[in-house]
Amino acid sequence: MTATPPPVPRRRRAVQVVIPALAVLGLVLLGTAAWVESRPAPGWFAYAPLSDTTYVPGGAFTPGTAVLLSGAGALLLGGAAGFVVGRRSRPAADEL
Repeated sequence: MTATPPPVPRRRRAVQVVIPALAVLGLVLLGTAAWVESRPAPGWFAYAPLSDTTYVPGGAFTPGTAVLLSGAGALLLGGAAGFVVGRRSRPAADEL
């Protein structure tokens, strides 16, 4: 008969769920930023004689939206990667 392994601490399980979730969210934000950047820019592109107004279609994204989304995604990915690298460099408890 083999001994049952000790239960995984609750904090470790939370880290195993939260860090990959943050990494996936970062990738989703970067993908959304790429999609927003590929959308046509808001504004009037046709000839409008004697018109002093600019047509802005509904639902158009501002130019800074893609930058903010990509920045947030990069921060999440960098934070998740930094946490994983930092955890690997710690000495194990039984090595002390």
